[in-house]
Amino acid sequence: MANTSFDVVQKLNVATLWINQIYPLLQIIFGTFGNIFNIIIFTRRSLRNNPCSLYFIFGSINNCFAVDIALFARYLASTWNWDPSATNNVLCKLRNFFTYVSLTLSLWFTVLASIDRYLSCSKNARLRQMSNLAAARKNIIITIILICLFYLHILIYFKTGPSGTEINCIFSPYEYVIFLSFFGPIISCILPILLMSTFGILMILNVRNTHNRVGIHLNSTRYSRLRSHDRQLTIMLLFQVLITTLISVPYFVLAIYNAIAIVIFRNKLSVSQLAIYNFGYNLFRLLYYTNPVIAFYIYTMSGTKFRLEMKLCIRNGFKSILKAIGQI
Repeated sequence: MANTSFDVVQKLNVATLWINQIYPLLQIIFGTFGNIFNIIIFTRRSLRNNPCSLYFIFGSINNCFAVDIALFARYLASTWNWDPSATNNVLCKLRNFFTYVSLTLSLWFTVLASIDRYLSCSKNARLRQMSNLAAARKNIIITIILICLFYLHILIYFKTGPSGTEINCIFSPYEYVIFLSFFGPIISCILPILLMSTFGILMILNVRNTHNRVGIHLNSTRYSRLRSHDRQLTIMLLFQVLITTLISVPYFVLAIYNAIAIVIFRNKLSVSQLAIYNFGYNLFRLLYYTNPVIAFYIYTMSGTKFRLEMKLCIRNGFKSILKAIGQI
């Protein structure tokens, strides 16, 4: 029995090691490609004047930073044991501040887009008027400022210090550990998921009501053409909300367990329990870190207009390359 338990622990530790080595690298590669493509496509003339597209653009810009700086720094630290922030106090504060802010904003831009889609398909004319580019710009600026303000405490309490036998980037005191363990997941995961899910449901109800109303009163080709982009953006966003919720909830559950059982009650885990916890924590954390990566692939699968614009971008790109090398 002891040998079986030891084998399970060993296998879980090996699996955790491989997950941390392979999965983040795939996230960085696919996330960089996807977010750059998102920025190119949503800044095209046919899409850029929609407020929802503006949220997607800024979300993709933020995701580029989240993937190529925050996740890449974590990957180097966890896989290759190269972490300048472990011994540099300024880097320790800035790296963690930037990581928390960018990963949190990744979900909050989806929340803003969800609210915009709810407003745009509302039967209330005053609510529909609130979906505009000027309001979108203000909402983006306010959200970025608020998230940065919330995480200012990181610049105070994160610092380099002894962790076991090594010097590392740590945070203290114990009261702050409790605060971050509770309010960190609330701001970065729980609240945005609740909001995007709520507005996603309201969005579906509004779309149904709008569809019925259009069928009765405005069954015209011209109206359908005008609303086509809005409908496709709504469908793309609904898929994103669904997938974001599915991959974020496990991390949220484990974060709450960590805050209550381990941080507050200080439960001691056995060797096998610790191996299971570490495996689950690393797996669910990496799933949560997939949020800045997957938007492009969700939009490609769910958006006809998005796929068309992507094909045009690729075609124009190839033409530009051929012209540059003198082939056409």
